[in-house]
Amino acid sequence: MSSFMGVERVPKLVGRMAATALCCGVVLGGTAEVSFAAPPPSPTASATAAVADGTSVPLPNMRTWTWVVADAETGAVLAGRDWRWPLPPASTMKTLTALTLVDRLRLDSQYRVSKADTEAEGSRVGIKAGSQYQVSDLFNGMLMPSGNDAANALASAYGGMERTTEAMNAEAQRLGAEQTVAKNTSGLDEPGQMSSAYDLALIMRESLKSPELRRMYLQHDVQFPAEEPTDPNEERKTIKIWTENRLVLNYHDGAIAGKTGFTSQAGRTFVGAMERDGRTLIVAVMRSAESTERAVTRVFDWTFANYDKLEPVDQLVDPGPKPEVAAQPAVTYDEGGVSNLAEISPEVAAASGPRSMSLLLAFILAAIAGVIIWRRRVVAAANQRRRSRPARGADSSNLDLRDHDKSTTA
Repeated sequence: MSSFMGVERVPKLVGRMAATALCCGVVLGGTAEVSFAAPPPSPTASATAAVADGTSVPLPNMRTWTWVVADAETGAVLAGRDWRWPLPPASTMKTLTALTLVDRLRLDSQYRVSKADTEAEGSRVGIKAGSQYQVSDLFNGMLMPSGNDAANALASAYGGMERTTEAMNAEAQRLGAEQTVAKNTSGLDEPGQMSSAYDLALIMRESLKSPELRRMYLQHDVQFPAEEPTDPNEERKTIKIWTENRLVLNYHDGAIAGKTGFTSQAGRTFVGAMERDGRTLIVAVMRSAESTERAVTRVFDWTFANYDKLEPVDQLVDPGPKPEVAAQPAVTYDEGGVSNLAEISPEVAAASGPRSMSLLLAFILAAIAGVIIWRRRVVAAANQRRRSRPARGADSSNLDLRDHDKSTTA
């Protein structure tokens, strides 16, 4: 076994990448201070691959800070660079959102969008406040054109951002994605929100097991519901939306899934899968200084061409047991923002039901105890009065009052 590292090219490559990233930040409307232009030093010098017979396998020329390619079936990591380096994920975080919610929300249920859902930064699919959408439409709006408004709406449909990110982080831990911390469902930059190329590969590998997600990721374009008409007799219009994953959009050979991302802190990110000759490969890149379509296509083509020569350099861990979850319908909210979550979610009902019964039982027992104590005091007072009362026919002049009149002395 031998390892291949392009150490001599690293200084020039790093300089070009930093300059290119900085230019991208300015051209795309960012500022000169965008953090992805000058990230922390890379933990290692270059990409790594290994072969069994000692022959040379030149690595693809990547202008990407961290990347990985892995076999979806075996979990073998076949090549990459710094794939466990935690970095901001941008919209690739939506793959974790989708994986977490696809079994927790009924895709055919309806959710009425609030104004807060629509007030999302960055890319939007264009959902309208007050209009109802099927949960499956919100998945399409989040995964295809990367709508942050649809990602917000899905969080609300599940019961809120806090509940959703809690479930996302639990799912990441189940997968062994130790560098992943979800702070929101969209992937927009937020302090502490991180992932790694390795973790993104884990998430995509598990996503490929879901028939619903595979279907969604493979969609080239769909009809998305427009705003609900005010006239109930008027037919609701639709608008066509396309996937932003150019591997599917441009019909690359074998492309079956993918999610792109971009923010000022994350740079360009991507995770996706291709299937050729009975093999499925997953590629994830983070903080790319070039087109992710060009970068990941080179990695896919290189790995498929050299697959039989490569030996694993790491291994994707197998996920933990999948929790038994019941898909709930989308949450509804009243005018005051109060949801019906406890009524529709078996999880919430199970958690809140025993607590409510315990509180009621405690109240009843306390009330009974209070009545018993009160009655004992009443009876004791009555007995005391009877003992102090003179007997009938007794001469009051013969009574000793010293115990009752403290002013009397012996």
